[in-house]
Amino acid sequence: MDMECPYCHTPQTEVTNSRPTLSETQIWRRRKCLNCKEIFTTHEVVDLSHLVVIKKSGKSEVFNRSKLYSGIYGATIGSKTPEREKVVEKITREVERELLFLKRKRIMSIEIADIVLNKLRKTQPATFLRFLAYCKDITNESQMRRELSKYVFGDGLPRFARDDESVKVVMGMDSGSSPE
Repeated sequence: MDMECPYCHTPQTEVTNSRPTLSETQIWRRRKCLNCKEIFTTHEVVDLSHLVVIKKSGKSEVFNRSKLYSGIYGATIGSKTPEREKVVEKITREVERELLFLKRKRIMSIEIADIVLNKLRKTQPATFLRFLAYCKDITNESQMRRELSKYVFGDGLPRFARDDESVKVVMGMDSGSSPE
């Protein structure tokens, strides 16, 4: 199927140049309309709409990139990450790429959350903690510590996760609060 020209809306266009983007998750194409001769650019991405996500409730829904992006973005709120949108977009693309490599038609939402968490723990420790608290429905410090123990780094938890103050800040406790 031909791409419709955005200028004259004719479907007669040709690809004059094509290459993968730096992230290798898109194909950049330069196109020329055979009718009006205008040149335009398109970006081709893989569609994950074949992937069915099974929610905690058991309900199924088609994979929604916007939900993935907004979940990660929400966990960055309050962080001092420079160029937050670029970081979130990069992680979203990495997760999408991993989902493609799995070659599955169905996946549990918690499996997607684990993929996100493994990406975040390497580069965004504060966002990792907030996303963990959100997606695992953590309500107290002991639950947080139990979940953190599942994401062991080498000889133990990462330095930020060993810090009582970091956990308390994520849990919304002040330094004087006692764990539940």
